[in-house]
Amino acid sequence: MTKKSSLFSIIFSLFFFLIFLVPFSFAAVTPPEFPSCVNPQGTVRVSYSSGTHGVPGVTTSYQGSDTVYNISDNALSQCLCTDDGEGIQTNWWKVSSLTANEIESFKSQGWILVPDGSVWGLENVAYLTKNANYSCRGIGGVGGGDVLGLAATGNIKVIYVLLLIGASSLFAGFFFNRRNS
Repeated sequence: MTKKSSLFSIIFSLFFFLIFLVPFSFAAVTPPEFPSCVNPQGTVRVSYSSGTHGVPGVTTSYQGSDTVYNISDNALSQCLCTDDGEGIQTNWWKVSSLTANEIESFKSQGWILVPDGSVWGLENVAYLTKNANYSCRGIGGVGGGDVLGLAATGNIKVIYVLLLIGASSLFAGFFFNRRNS
């Protein structure tokens, strides 16, 4: 009987550790939400109906219209619609509060570091940018935009709790089945 209660204590301790300690130790910074340029949101910071425009991380310059939207204090979206109908959305994330390791982690996920935003008409702070294509002016089909990534839902605790409940139920069923036999 003490062997079974010891096993139960070990299993319970393991799930307690997973539920309460693991999610906090792996807490990561998540980028802000960026609405698609198909349905732009925020306040217009600057807008050009025509001209030559650049995109971070791309050496090509583009002709077309360009609008930059303030999404929040640390997020902007640049919506470029080229004369050829190509849409390029650049998400700008002000990252002055991130550590060098966090920035490197995002760079490995496809983000581009712009160390000085003033070169692009923004504040003189570091930004991470990420480009995505979208359907511009109805060219290229209905809808548009590439999937930027999966949303961070924060549901790992729910998964651990469900695992704990399932394992506890399974353990209790075996325990009571043996006890009644």
